[in-house]
Amino acid sequence: MMDNQDVAVLTRVNELADRHGLKPYDFVATFTHGKEGWTLEFESPASGNDLREERFSKMLAAIGIEEGDRAALTKRNAAEIIDALDNALDLAPQSRRRF
Repeated sequence: MMDNQDVAVLTRVNELADRHGLKPYDFVATFTHGKEGWTLEFESPASGNDLREERFSKMLAAIGIEEGDRAALTKRNAAEIIDALDNALDLAPQSRRRF
C-alpha cells in the first residue's frame, strides 16, 4: 500500500525526470522500505536511444546513483531519499513553461 511518503518520493522522481527531458514511461522507479533501509530503485530505459540513455545517466548521477547492475539509492529513511531528490532538483535544469 502506498502512503504519502511514497507519493512524495515518486512525485519528485517524475519532476526530476521531466527536467532532464524524460517522460515517466521512459523508465520505472520503485520505492520500498524494509529492515535494511529505504530504497529508491530504477530500471534503465530501453537501449538503442542514446539521447534518452544520456539523460537518464545524468539524472541518476544527480541523485548520487552510479549506474551498474542495480541502479538504486538506499538510505535509512524517507527523509534522506527526499533530501537527495531535492538536492538534485535544485541543480537540475529548469523546466520551460509555455504560455
